[in-house]
Amino acid sequence: MGIGYATAYRAGIVPWEKAALEDRPTLERLLNREEAARPTGVRSAIDLGCGRGAATKLLLDRGWDAMGVDNVRQAVDVAVHRNGLDDARFVIGDVRHLVHSGVGTGFDLFLDIGCFQSLDEAGRTLVAGNVTELAKPDATVLMRTGGPRAWPVRPRQVLIEDVRRAYRGWTVEAVTGAGSGNTGPGSRASGGRHGEWFRLTRP
Repeated sequence: MGIGYATAYRAGIVPWEKAALEDRPTLERLLNREEAARPTGVRSAIDLGCGRGAATKLLLDRGWDAMGVDNVRQAVDVAVHRNGLDDARFVIGDVRHLVHSGVGTGFDLFLDIGCFQSLDEAGRTLVAGNVTELAKPDATVLMRTGGPRAWPVRPRQVLIEDVRRAYRGWTVEAVTGAGSGNTGPGSRASGGRHGEWFRLTRP
């Protein structure tokens, strides 16, 4: 996972950033929902596979106590300098081993923009287990899967059942995105031009 992205960052080939920017209105609407559900108190979030920190900065600007995690040091360095943020807001680490990366615990929200899709099945299970361990009982995961040209390596197909299999014990709902509206078992979640979104909650 890290080698492909590190190479892409060095070459300046970052089409997933453009895709995420185009999809920003969808993310804003989804965050409105999460914020309405948590009108008081500190709202804490982790941006999984944060890259150069655009979504992490968005969360901070909206008042979240947010942290970004990525295993590509070059991307994290850019995230700090480009966004004018304290480097304590970012962790260079593997999302599959969040529990041991020093990010803390008790998070309200996990933002996953293309991260789950880039992992193999074992990696997806690992990240889901770590998220579950660090999440508050009423936490939410907002997950975006991207189209075939959104990533520097060929994306693995993501079906709603893939998400459910990894995130056992969570309720998985396909939500507003660029898809056809088919949210039943086996529906595709990787073919939309701007990506498609899942919202994961605990029952």
